[in-house]
Amino acid sequence: MSLKLAKHNKFKVKIMQFFWTIDQIPELQGLSKEQTKEAWQFCYKKYAFKHWQSWVSLFALGILVAVGSRFGIIGSAIGGGLGGGIFGLTATNVLRPHLQDYVSTHFKNTSSSTDSSPDNPSNLDQSNIDF
Repeated sequence: MSLKLAKHNKFKVKIMQFFWTIDQIPELQGLSKEQTKEAWQFCYKKYAFKHWQSWVSLFALGILVAVGSRFGIIGSAIGGGLGGGIFGLTATNVLRPHLQDYVSTHFKNTSSSTDSSPDNPSNLDQSNIDF
């Protein structure tokens, strides 16, 4: 499931992309497992909590756990799972620009899927999609 930046009249709306695993993040494709792990860990530790979106999603996590606790331990677990999913999606999307910078400076010899090529249609510029 992938939606990009959409332009509607004068407003630009950024819609969050969903990635189920780190291997699906376009900025990390084409790297070895060790390189992927290194890039993710560095960027997560350095940048994840410097964005307001991460803090809002952590607040939402706490709210969902608190609401779930009204229904017992199972409710707390469900609320925590939902909140953790929201945080994970948010963190992944705010880290993507940092991952791209890290990969381009540390792994120059590795081709990444962010390179435009005719063989990779997922890299087409979809920044001006009209709905």
